[in-house]
Amino acid sequence: MADLETQALIADARQAASAASFDIQQLPENSIERRALHNLITAVDALISAVDSGDD
Repeated sequence: MADLETQALIADARQAASAASFDIQQLPENSIERRALHNLITAVDALISAVDSGDD
């Protein structure tokens, strides 16, 4: 199990990714920027999950 500091950092990263995802949804639906940022936040979410599962 990860230490409390690591868990806090992971929680902060998830909160920031969630806020970014909300902001991305405010962009025009078919814009290249929205698609690119969506792909980027998907990658960030995958990295957060990998770090979180790697601490077991």
